[in-house]
Amino acid sequence: MLWKLKQTQLEWLKHERGTVKKDWGGKITVALAFPNRYHLGMSNLGYQTVYGLFNVPDDVVCERVFFPEPEDEKILENDQGPLISLESQKPVRDFDFLIFSVPFENDYTNVLKILKWAKIPLRSKERTAEHPLVAMGGVTAFLNPQVLAPFMDFVFVGEAEVFQKTFLDYCRSQPRGKNRREWLLELARSVKGIYVPQFYREEYNSDGTLRTVEPEFKDLPERIPVQKALSDSFTIARSVITTPKTEFSDVTLVEIGRGCGRGCRFCAAGYIYRPPRFHPGDSVVSSVLGRSSRCGLISAAVGDHPDIDLICSALAGENIQVSFSSLRADGLRESIVKALQTGDHHSAAIAPEAGSEKLRRSVNKKINEETIINAVESFVRAQMRSIKLYFMIGLPTETREDVEDIVRLVKKIRHEMMKTARGKGNAGNLVVNVNCFVPKPFTPFQWASFERVEELKERIKILRKGLGKVPNVRFHSDMPKWAYVQALLARGDSRVGDIVAAAVESGWQRAMKQSQWNPDFWVYRERGEREFFPWEIIDHGIRKEFLRSEYERALQGIESPGCNERPSCKICGVCNRYRQGGQ
Repeated sequence: MLWKLKQTQLEWLKHERGTVKKDWGGKITVALAFPNRYHLGMSNLGYQTVYGLFNVPDDVVCERVFFPEPEDEKILENDQGPLISLESQKPVRDFDFLIFSVPFENDYTNVLKILKWAKIPLRSKERTAEHPLVAMGGVTAFLNPQVLAPFMDFVFVGEAEVFQKTFLDYCRSQPRGKNRREWLLELARSVKGIYVPQFYREEYNSDGTLRTVEPEFKDLPERIPVQKALSDSFTIARSVITTPKTEFSDVTLVEIGRGCGRGCRFCAAGYIYRPPRFHPGDSVVSSVLGRSSRCGLISAAVGDHPDIDLICSALAGENIQVSFSSLRADGLRESIVKALQTGDHHSAAIAPEAGSEKLRRSVNKKINEETIINAVESFVRAQMRSIKLYFMIGLPTETREDVEDIVRLVKKIRHEMMKTARGKGNAGNLVVNVNCFVPKPFTPFQWASFERVEELKERIKILRKGLGKVPNVRFHSDMPKWAYVQALLARGDSRVGDIVAAAVESGWQRAMKQSQWNPDFWVYRERGEREFFPWEIIDHGIRKEFLRSEYERALQGIESPGCNERPSCKICGVCNRYRQGGQ
């Protein structure tokens, strides 16, 4: 039975502050699923934000569902009961809607396992009126929804703040008693940003490439416009629930801005969240006061917030310890360093991304070696005992000489740390984290191929050997075989969904080996200049020609200006739509 699972959930609830519990009577019921463990889901601000938004209306019940802990996973695999929600511990299949918030591609198999354990058919076409309607949202939903499209009744393409009103208004006006197909068709017609995959068909060329994705009905949009929270709907996202059982124990997470204007060519967030938006500094401070003595400021580039000095000083004045989600070496302001010191932090992180100036120009990182070293020296003077450096390997145009430059740069940084720390105590440790580059949709590198797994392994060996004997330097890297899977999921179409379903039953290695389609087709192939991408069903307002020109500049090692927020700017195309209030 599920006694052990229920006890685990009750233990979680006991430590939470801010949990929302409602009576079900006459309400729209939503099971909001995070396809990973509880401690990761509750550390995800996007997931918490949706939970809070959907629980604002009195006529909606939104409860959480998580991928089970290892011991509970065995119980569900042995068919000892259906998966249940957290708040009421009711079967997931009893809800009106099961909505997945999916931030990472590598959790796709967990999505299907949750469906399996909830006793809900995996594929949309196999479900009947007795099953909940299954949907997905989150960043993967408006990067490339096609891999999971066969398993979704509908997809939220955009930001949750918009759908809180438009989707729920539709649910109130169209009760679920209607024919399932008719309900979904009217949803696709009525609510902007809703994608219903069953009403679209993929067509292929003779070489296996995708020719188009077309709607079945003429009154459906050819491309789904991404819905973005602008103006009044762009409210401050913050933790709804705090608990010590998360990655950020009892820390209130607060979003201070969305998007990034830097224009790094590998970073999806810098393109899909355009135009960059910031919350006023005084509003950020007000949203934190009285909630917690510890606060995490969340943004793609925290130091770029125009009011970051005000935010840091005001929170310090209230004795609130501040941490930061991401810091750039060229955005390391004095107020940020001081906040790290007063917040009793002992570690800090920056991301050079590449070891050579040439490669940083190619990816449009726009920081030089001097800036990186100056940032590290600032951390050392602030008594940071552990400094993390993040690099990528397998970037377009990268050579082994570029990889060796990572070793050279790390050694130089370590040397400068020792010089700065003389007479001040321990220089601390350097932690070098290396990830394999995965090309992402809606970035200039969406045309690029993923580097061969064997070559990535060789480059990791170069780094491990070069840094292995450097004192006080620790080296970590991800596994190229899992980066390969991520590349497959990030760049695939609905045919890859069949591989995902097979992986749930037999594991990735067997599923890819037995597939009628070679996964290398999606992973290792550089895309044609005019090739139609699976994710072009989504419309971010970014001109494909702009992204292509940025890709060609990357291959030539030419930098470009970042996202320009001048009202007259029309370079990438996004502001043509969103600055005029359109969706």
